[in-house]
Amino acid sequence: MRLCYRYLSCLLLALLVSVPAHARWIEAQGDAIIIDNDVAGARAQALEVAISQALMVSGGSVSSVQQVVDGVLQATETQWRGKGSVDQVDIVREEVRNGRIYLTVRADIWNRDGSCPGTEYKKSVTVTPFEIAERSQAVYGQVYRIGEVSAERFSRQLGSRGQNLTVKHTMGRDVGLNKALQQRDLQQLGRLARVIGQDNDSQYVVFGVYNDLSVFKNGSGVFGPLVSARYQRNYSLTLYMMDAYSGEIVTRANVSDSARWDFDDQPEVDIAANYFWTSSFGSSLQQGLNELAQGIDGKLRCEAARGRIVRVEGQELQINLGEVNGVKAGDMLRVVHEANFIDSNDNYRQKWEVSEFMVEVTQVNQTSSIARLDNDNFLSNVQINDWVVPAGAM
Repeated sequence: MRLCYRYLSCLLLALLVSVPAHARWIEAQGDAIIIDNDVAGARAQALEVAISQALMVSGGSVSSVQQVVDGVLQATETQWRGKGSVDQVDIVREEVRNGRIYLTVRADIWNRDGSCPGTEYKKSVTVTPFEIAERSQAVYGQVYRIGEVSAERFSRQLGSRGQNLTVKHTMGRDVGLNKALQQRDLQQLGRLARVIGQDNDSQYVVFGVYNDLSVFKNGSGVFGPLVSARYQRNYSLTLYMMDAYSGEIVTRANVSDSARWDFDDQPEVDIAANYFWTSSFGSSLQQGLNELAQGIDGKLRCEAARGRIVRVEGQELQINLGEVNGVKAGDMLRVVHEANFIDSNDNYRQKWEVSEFMVEVTQVNQTSSIARLDNDNFLSNVQINDWVVPAGAM
């Protein structure tokens, strides 16, 4: 029976984690010099720059940017539809000025195939204490701390899986996930993610809830009714990974199992103790946490690292990425504005506007960095809570 439970939970995890994120509408600009009055050639070069920038900030990829450029230029009404990461590209503005051509494109980009270029910076994740949907189910064994302790173990497992993430586990109390879920208030869940992400300088926030911790007796015992049957305990744990900038659910995953409860004679079980995690139930739960960590790590592997702008002054800005994320002095960053919207079909769309500004990192601290414009211009229209991506990802 346990193998059946485990198989079903793995299948459900794979199905949920593989669901693609919402499409990302990205606006990006490109320009090129016009040589020998060859406007068409300059247009192609400017378009290639714009599409490359759109792919850079989204984490998407195509086999050939030139194929996308050719598709756009050959299509009617300056629109192109394709396959893979790029669904559609529109030229929304074109201007010839002072011997150069300036283009603005809008691209609809997905990452379907699971492949992605290597990410330059570590993405930051905050894991909150997992909650218990029915606290009465925690009475048997007094396992009220199971959410706090298992979240900490999950954080360690997630942080040890690879070089792509920096993981924080903070707070020793429930943050309100269960209440938001009971009220079916996804907007409140999004607000929680934004607040926690901002407080902890994190790009993503992971919430968790135990939907089931019930206990039951398995049969009548090995030696008949004279000897009591051992207790079994269920667990069902659902994680919600949220984008801390937009408040959007990135993915949702669940694991569940049933295992022997080895503590029938103990009114209170120390969830943090090693004897719990080496028991039948504890080992099963640890395996479930490992599966969830593997799924979340895989989901985030192709996501672009983003840094939040926390201060703007003249030619200088400060971001919430630092040494722990892999930022180095001399790195070049592109400023991006976020302008999400609801489309005509009531679908949430992410719209990213790649700005003209490129900044160079001049000072790196443990968790933040300072960057400056590489010319004499001012950072007009750049605001706190805009963000940056590494320009080297192009």
